[in-house]
Amino acid sequence: MLSEEQKKDVAGRYFLPRNVEEAKRMQNQHEWVKGSAHGLILAPIDLKRSGMRVLDAATADGYWMKDAKRVFPEDTEFQYPPVDVFEIVQQNLIEEFPAAWNNAFDFVHQRFVIPLFKADEVPQVISHLAGCVKPGGWMQLVEMDFQTPVSQPIESCKAVQAFHKLTSSVVSDPLAATKLADRLSHAGFVNVDYKAVDMLAGSAHPDPELGERGLQNLLSILGFFQSFTGPEIIGFNEQEWTDLPKQLAEEMRKYHFALRVYFVWGQKPGEE
Repeated sequence: MLSEEQKKDVAGRYFLPRNVEEAKRMQNQHEWVKGSAHGLILAPIDLKRSGMRVLDAATADGYWMKDAKRVFPEDTEFQYPPVDVFEIVQQNLIEEFPAAWNNAFDFVHQRFVIPLFKADEVPQVISHLAGCVKPGGWMQLVEMDFQTPVSQPIESCKAVQAFHKLTSSVVSDPLAATKLADRLSHAGFVNVDYKAVDMLAGSAHPDPELGERGLQNLLSILGFFQSFTGPEIIGFNEQEWTDLPKQLAEEMRKYHFALRVYFVWGQKPGEE
C-alpha cells in the first residue's frame, strides 16, 4: 500500500495533466465514458430550461465542458475552477469554495476524483460541491469502482486481477463510487439515484472504435501506475511486472473485459 503522502502525490500527477499527451488520453477516456453510458448527463435535469449555470469541478482541460455545451441550451453559462483553484485538487476541494458560488449553479458535475480522498475527507468535498447547487438544482458525480471485478471469465483474467489489485492499492478508497448515493442522501439531497455502467474495452465492446479507446486508455493508466510503483506492491516478480501491459492487452482482446463506473445524481431540495 502507498503512504498518504504518496497518494497525495498521485492525486497531483494523475488527475492534473500538464502535457499534451495526458490531455489527449483524458479526451480519449471522455469519449469512451460517454459512449459507454450513452451520454454525459444522466441526472434528470430539464435540459431545455434557459438561463442555467453549470459548474464542472476538477475540470482538467475543460473537455467535458466543451462537449456538454452541445447538450445544454445555448444561453447556459459554464464555469470551472481556474488553474490556481484546482492545481492542487486534493487540497483545494476540502477547502471552502468561493462565496460567489454559494447556491449559484443549476448543475454541478465532477468526475474521477473522489476515490483519492480519505473517508473522513469525502463528506467535506460533497458538502462544498453541494453548497454550489441552487435549490432545485442537480449534482452528478461519476466515479470508478476500482475493486469489483466484472470481467468474464475472471478466473482466466490474471492481468485484469492484477490491474484491480494495483489500482486498489493506490487510491484511498477503491469502493468510494459505491458509497456516493448514500453520501448524497446524507448531505440532504433528494431524488438520489444512480446507474452502474460496465464500460467494455477491447473486443468485448460492440463498437470497435470505443473498444479500442478503452483498451488504449487502460494501458495508459497502467503505464502511469507502473511509473511510480514496483512489482512488490502486487506480489509480482520483475518479469511478471514487465509483461503485465502485454498480458492486459491480450486479455482485453480475448475476453469480456469491463470496468464498472457509477453515475450518481441527486437534487437539492427547494424551488425548481
